[in-house]
Amino acid sequence: MRTSSRTFGYKFSGYFMEYGPIEADSLEAAKSAIRQRLGVRRLPLGVQIWDLAERPLARWRIDVAS
Repeated sequence: MRTSSRTFGYKFSGYFMEYGPIEADSLEAAKSAIRQRLGVRRLPLGVQIWDLAERPLARWRIDVAS
């Protein structure tokens, strides 16, 4: 029996844009899908990945106001 998929969002360190949703069964599966989408073997340092059930996706978010 298959568990229901969850959705994840991701964001690169220091950037405004948040991307998603990525449908996956687990955080590890989401990381794999993001690597495949980006065409890389390793995720860039500082990439943030979260479950959209915990925090919704905000397309434009400023990390630190200057």
